[in-house]
Amino acid sequence: MKISQTDNLSSTGRAGQDGRAITFFGEAEKHLAGALVNVLKAAGQPVPEELMKYGTTVKKKGHEAYGAFYKDTTDMKAATKITFD
Repeated sequence: MKISQTDNLSSTGRAGQDGRAITFFGEAEKHLAGALVNVLKAAGQPVPEELMKYGTTVKKKGHEAYGAFYKDTTDMKAATKITFD
């Protein structure tokens, strides 16, 4: 079972105190390096050089039936109907 705990990073400090989040990352998780780099950058956190050695590629999201060719259309604008005389 794959568990994502990105949301727990924000709750490491208690009662207004600063906290520290520690992530163990190794060869077995190197395929997740690009996504972790993006999360750290978005949070304004420094990206360790040790993490950068795994690369920054993020695998394109796939669909269980269509694979990597799946295109998520939820954020696309609606089609415009064109009529000709």
